[in-house]
Amino acid sequence: MGSFFQTYYPAEHWKHRHTIYSRLYIVMPAIAVTMAFLLASSYGTIDAYNWWYMTLLPGTVSIVCCMVSQADKKLHNRAVAALPVDLRRVWDAKVIFCIRAVILGNIILSLLTATAAMVSEHAAGVMMLVDITLVQGATAVVVMTIGCIWQIPLCLWANERFGLYPTLLVNMALNLSGTIVVSLGSFWFINPYSVTARLMCPLIKVLPNGLIAEEGSLTYSPELMDMKAVPAGIFVCLVWLAFLWAAARRWYGKRGGETI
Repeated sequence: MGSFFQTYYPAEHWKHRHTIYSRLYIVMPAIAVTMAFLLASSYGTIDAYNWWYMTLLPGTVSIVCCMVSQADKKLHNRAVAALPVDLRRVWDAKVIFCIRAVILGNIILSLLTATAAMVSEHAAGVMMLVDITLVQGATAVVVMTIGCIWQIPLCLWANERFGLYPTLLVNMALNLSGTIVVSLGSFWFINPYSVTARLMCPLIKVLPNGLIAEEGSLTYSPELMDMKAVPAGIFVCLVWLAFLWAAARRWYGKRGGETI
């Protein structure tokens, strides 16, 4: 493991260090928070989170994964395959690089939202309808991270097989259908794309449509507030992450002879 973080991961990080997409974990959360507090006013806190995990976070994951994959794919992976390296560990470095971007993006989103809420309340006198505590924010960071990182090996593999635009379009379409439609149903746990939106209901009291999770809100039901969904959803996503990472890692490891 020590050699991995001394060789494979630094090499992967070096390839992307001056690219625009390697900074998306800063830019996209800033866009989400700015839009939410400018356009939604007292709904700023909940809309910052909602707009982030419903659209901007999946978009960030899709773009970063595809761009990371494209860095080697544009040379048909010959530069990597020709080196005396373990391609499975090269794949691990790609996945971990993307996971790092997701973790940092979620943390930045949470910190910017908390800061913007304090500024709005104390400087502008705009009171938030829902206060998200530090504990809720930290929990949301963990759930949003686990809820989407399983897509990373899937998107990396899909870009290798089908290309940039099909991967971006299909993954975003699956995210939207999962979060908007499936997350409200009884069998939400079958579709991992629905997990984050479902778990945010009891965690920060926000429905997938951006409304406060309370009686009278459109699409609200008491079942959505069941905290038992949180460990179940986390387990589902971790299983998908382990399966997709292992399967894609094995597939990529066998490509050495195919790409030289």
